[in-house]
Amino acid sequence: MRGHRQVSIRLFAAILFICVLSSKGILILNEETIVACCFIGFILFSQRSLGNIFKAILDGRRAAIQRELQQLLNPNEVVFMESNKQQNNLRVSLRSMEPEIVESLLGIARCAPKCQKTVQAVLCRNLNVELATLQNAISARRTRLRDDLVTGFHFSVTERFCPPCTTDTTKQCDTAIVKLIREGIKKVSRMGEEQPGARLT
Repeated sequence: MRGHRQVSIRLFAAILFICVLSSKGILILNEETIVACCFIGFILFSQRSLGNIFKAILDGRRAAIQRELQQLLNPNEVVFMESNKQQNNLRVSLRSMEPEIVESLLGIARCAPKCQKTVQAVLCRNLNVELATLQNAISARRTRLRDDLVTGFHFSVTERFCPPCTTDTTKQCDTAIVKLIREGIKKVSRMGEEQPGARLT
């Protein structure tokens, strides 16, 4: 506003100066002089407004260029911001989960001895059960083998040494032989238990 006022004052002073020079006969006002004065006045008067117009045009162009650059760089900035946000969220979640992880690890460390004792007890119990089953199977096998030996030996002795006789006599003879064989096997078994190194021959 002040610059426009100064231009107006200068233009008015120039007009007065031209009028004074013309009245004194120093300056001759012809057609070329009037055109030149009008052109100079137009330039002086429109300097401010033209400067503002050019400035506005340049400012608008600069703003448009800045907007275009922001639009070009915006996707990269968005991706970068999203990545930073995800990293921050991940850090926060890991920090929040850290006490729970530590507590669970401490719980596992506290339960480890108890679990070890429990596993050992279960294994020992299973081994004892399997050992008892094996011993029972061995005992049953021994009993069955002994009965088979007694029966086979009985038949072989009966066929070899007993003469033909009646049924009652045969039964009594068989019973006596079986009894003797069983008593002999029991004695041999006792001797084997007392002397582990001894074997039947």
